[in-house]
Amino acid sequence: MSRTAKEIETTGLPCEAQNGETIQVVPKIDVTMFGKFTLKQEGMEVPHAVSLTGRSRRLWTLTAYLILNRNRGVSAQELIDLLWPEAENDNPLSTLQNNVSRARAALAELGFTHAKVIIHNEKGYYRWAPDRETQLDVEQFETLAKAALAEEDMEKSVALAQEAVALYTGDFLTESAAECWCINLNTYYRSLYTRLCRAAVDRLLKLGRITDAEKLCTGVIRLDPAAEEFSVFLMQALIKNKNPKKALEHYDYIASLYREVYGVSPSAEL
Repeated sequence: MSRTAKEIETTGLPCEAQNGETIQVVPKIDVTMFGKFTLKQEGMEVPHAVSLTGRSRRLWTLTAYLILNRNRGVSAQELIDLLWPEAENDNPLSTLQNNVSRARAALAELGFTHAKVIIHNEKGYYRWAPDRETQLDVEQFETLAKAALAEEDMEKSVALAQEAVALYTGDFLTESAAECWCINLNTYYRSLYTRLCRAAVDRLLKLGRITDAEKLCTGVIRLDPAAEEFSVFLMQALIKNKNPKKALEHYDYIASLYREVYGVSPSAEL
């Protein structure tokens, strides 16, 4: 995104326009919400991981919520209900404004350009960075996963699935997974991830790409040992790859884990 220097309030990267006028290129922001919550502005060497627990919980929860809903204005009352769902507060609007100011200051401390307006307020509605592009891993994942599931060509479908799976490094905002505003999203992304991996493994096995199927199953099991169907897939792949000993070792491991951690025995299928 680019605008004339007069039109933009943030500090960006200067370049030359066609008419010779210097314009500002607004640095893009990359955000991850699978596993750790991280933010990275274009030009930064590494992303900044921030915590949704502890003393800064509310200001980063506020930031995450605004990023997720960045295509619309979020009312002050909606944010108050989000951050203080049960607390009685004599002046909730003032408390919210204080947290917005703290969030802007925290972003400035991390090195984000013109952080005072990165959380924008207009007529009581808050928006995240309306003047710059924000790329979000959960949205990229969803787009790729749906494309992979809809693609009829197996090779193309698998390629899209592998690209999507690489983004899923953990459940959605794991530190806030139990909070009301996260529960449904967490369930949705986990369900989509499982459905995608199930379809991808089936196609990999049909294509004879046994090692890739093993790798994909192992990744799912690492994130969720209780996903028993992927232990079945993994053992099938290992046997097809002429490695029954490793399949038996996995069975012994998963059967022991189920008994010790979950108090259940493996299914008849496994």
